[in-house]
Amino acid sequence: MAKKIERKISLIMAKLVFLAGFFAVIALFFFLAKEFYKKRQIQSEINKLQEEAQRISKKSLEIQDKIAYFESKDYQEREAKDKLNLRSPDENVIVIKPGLAEEQFITNENIQSVPEPTDRISNQKKWWNYFFKY
Repeated sequence: MAKKIERKISLIMAKLVFLAGFFAVIALFFFLAKEFYKKRQIQSEINKLQEEAQRISKKSLEIQDKIAYFESKDYQEREAKDKLNLRSPDENVIVIKPGLAEEQFITNENIQSVPEPTDRISNQKKWWNYFFKY
């Protein structure tokens, strides 16, 4: 009878050890999965930050290129010519008035097709043209 009790106790102990081992393995897998998930999140965050760093460095290079261009002599000369109406000593400036060039090309045939100036058109005709002409 003592052997039966010892056998039952050893069987119960074996079952308890088996259950404890089973739960330990499950807990181990749970914690490993949790750590794997955290590692993936951290890696994705690292990738996002690396992409942002590359984007920022690219933008920085573009800004440096613009700064170099704005500091160049060519840009400064162009801006001086455009905004301040300056010219270099060896440069000649020619001004072409658009009205004079157009008048020289008008011939007798074209004179008839030239529209009337809007000052001479009556108000009713202006409205008619506004609504019915393209």
